[in-house]
Amino acid sequence: MHRFLTTFGRALRRHCPYCGASGVFDGWFTLKKRCPACHTLYEHEEGYFLGSYVINLGFTELLTVLIVVWLIAGTDLSVLQMQIYGVGLAVLMPVLFYPLALLLWVALDISIHPPSDFSKRVRR
Repeated sequence: MHRFLTTFGRALRRHCPYCGASGVFDGWFTLKKRCPACHTLYEHEEGYFLGSYVINLGFTELLTVLIVVWLIAGTDLSVLQMQIYGVGLAVLMPVLFYPLALLLWVALDISIHPPSDFSKRVRR
């Protein structure tokens, strides 16, 4: 449980889930192939990040639904205004949450399957 909390805490700060180093992104959408500090490989095979898409869409759409329900119950907005906010949130939230979802997926994988010393040493 300690490894799980540690890796997720590092991922939430946009740091390497394995060693905690920063600078794991080249841009907003581009995760480096390896950690610049510990050289942990992030994408092991083609399609590795499909799970991060599930995390991204699940979390962001749940949050969007909760916000829209709050808008319905707690505000006096018109139906059109609520629809505009709902669609805007449904489009923007996955884009904004994408980098975090990638690292959360890597953190989940690292907490279940820690990288071996060999996979960290091999550099491509």
